[in-house]
Amino acid sequence: MDIFPRSETERVAVAMKMIQFEARTRTIRLSTKLTDDQIRRLYRQFKRSGLITTTRHRGRSPQQALQFTRNGNTQLEASVLASVLASHGLLKGTRPKPWLTQNLHYAHRFCVAYGRYLELAINEPLNFEQAWYFTRMLAARSELFLQCCKHCNSHYLGDNHTVIKRDCPVCKLREKLAKERGEEDETLPPKTRRRR
Repeated sequence: MDIFPRSETERVAVAMKMIQFEARTRTIRLSTKLTDDQIRRLYRQFKRSGLITTTRHRGRSPQQALQFTRNGNTQLEASVLASVLASHGLLKGTRPKPWLTQNLHYAHRFCVAYGRYLELAINEPLNFEQAWYFTRMLAARSELFLQCCKHCNSHYLGDNHTVIKRDCPVCKLREKLAKERGEEDETLPPKTRRRR
């Protein structure tokens, strides 16, 4: 529940931003307190104006931690997103948890952070719903956590429930780039350098 009452204009502005990012109706409704009908009208308005060309996502939002660590590329994307979220103060474990109350201020801050993440995305970026779920999961520290690489000091994503422990995706990317250039990166961990 919002601490301060928000005007309808603020709610609509956040909802429109979430629609642009292809958020599901349920996510928008919980965050803005707009009705399903109001959200559908906004979506139709966007569609007619040509500002969006995609169709609305339907069904349940993604709810599995494994999707963020299943391979090096997705782990790297999730790690980039986690860094952006942390820099926007969205991973602080405060109570009451803002990701559970789904307030308007939190949704606005999340939209700003997600927009920044899209500018930095390296491969296939996580979609809005994946990022929304990921943020809540990472902030709660239930299945996912951030760890620091002892070689390059980058923060990257770890998974509490998998037996496969992945190497730092930033070191792996640097190794790949160095290999393509035919160079040896002395800052890489020795184990990584020997593999070549």
